[in-house]
Amino acid sequence: MEFPLNFSRPSDAITAYNSGNFPSPAEEPEEDVMQKQRYRRIGWPAIAALLIVAFAATLGSVAARQSQSKAQIQSAEKAQTKVVLLGTGTPRPYPDRSGPATAIVVGERAYLVDFGPGVVRRASAAAEKGTPELASTNLKIAFLTHLHSDHTAGYPDLILTPWVMGRTELDVYGPEGLEEMTKHVLEAWWQDIEIRTKGLEQRHALVVRAHDVKPGVVYKDERVTVTVFRVPHGQWPEAFGYRFDTPGKSIVISGDTSPSEEIVAHCQPCDVLIHEVYSPESVLLMPDYKTYRAKYHTSTSELAEIANRTKPGMLVVYHMSGRGPNGRIPDEQMLREIQKTYHGKVVIGHDLEVY
Repeated sequence: MEFPLNFSRPSDAITAYNSGNFPSPAEEPEEDVMQKQRYRRIGWPAIAALLIVAFAATLGSVAARQSQSKAQIQSAEKAQTKVVLLGTGTPRPYPDRSGPATAIVVGERAYLVDFGPGVVRRASAAAEKGTPELASTNLKIAFLTHLHSDHTAGYPDLILTPWVMGRTELDVYGPEGLEEMTKHVLEAWWQDIEIRTKGLEQRHALVVRAHDVKPGVVYKDERVTVTVFRVPHGQWPEAFGYRFDTPGKSIVISGDTSPSEEIVAHCQPCDVLIHEVYSPESVLLMPDYKTYRAKYHTSTSELAEIANRTKPGMLVVYHMSGRGPNGRIPDEQMLREIQKTYHGKVVIGHDLEVY
């Protein structure tokens, strides 16, 4: 960088001065000597001031570049964290909505939450659409919100299909009962496993590690910290929600739940809140479905209240129960019901969407 003032001495004078042999100046008139002394008294402070200003400007420029670089890194980290909706459905077998399953993709690693029907093929579809991290052999870490069938019917598929394709191991975390469920799945398919490992295929051993966990931090690596918390879901003794903290985003997934203070506490703040919902206009074929709804799930107006309290960067709605007397309640109506009292960013989630 060039300073605003160029000041130099002849190189031979500098050498002599450094060696202690600086030559004596020739005699000059007294008036000239006094004038030069005045210039020196005036000049050196000015030079020093200019140097200080230039140095401060340099420091400011370096700090600005560092701040810009840090912002770029944070932006890149945020960009590399993706939320992929693999399944946004309910027990009702709509062909455009697979069973509940959400993937959090951080860098080259994928983390799965729930494994409803169709989970592996939905993950493969997402891989073909531009998220290769969701190739079946990369589905190695999964979390379960609760043991309801629509959230677990894809579990045998998650255990077996990626293994047949070459995956070496699977770790799964969830509420009490997951370990027992895993044991029964492996027992149910023992003949398939035995023939594939001991027969002509010569597959490697099937390794599945299931973990019954309690609220708190249940998983952590260099990319993500996963925290589990309890949510109320009717008569289920344990149902969980999850919070994912990555270098770029904080993501909260409700699972199935009625309005929960735990969700409010864990999404203050959060970048993305993925939450289930039902329309008060929907009906179910059961004797007292209104009581059931209130104990097991969250209405559109209740979700709006939760969003107003937590103020997420984005509210993503999934697992929508919305079938009225005349058929399926349109997404637009569900959205209007939420937006009556919530005016933040909200979207109705669909299978294979990426956020």
